[in-house]
Amino acid sequence: MADPDLGVDSDALKKGAKDVIEALRPTEGFGLEEPAGRSSSFGEASASSAFVEFCATWQAGTQILCGRTAGHAAGVVSAKSTLAGTDGDIRDAAGSVKTDQGR
Repeated sequence: MADPDLGVDSDALKKGAKDVIEALRPTEGFGLEEPAGRSSSFGEASASSAFVEFCATWQAGTQILCGRTAGHAAGVVSAKSTLAGTDGDIRDAAGSVKTDQGR
């Protein structure tokens, strides 16, 4: 059953969340510590310092972005389960209603 607000069914939500997680895979193990550690090879202290700062900023940014995105994907999976469960509950409730057709 499609959710009228989202315009998708629960399987589409699950697939979308899986696609988000797959898109994040290249960021697993992303690290700039090693390149930052080699910054002394620039030979200039200010360039080295700027590179270390750049690496630290982008390392933190990547971790934050990945964490938030993974959290949103988990929320979509949860919504998929809730949608499927609610849909089943509604079907069960509708199926249990008895009509009085004899009167």
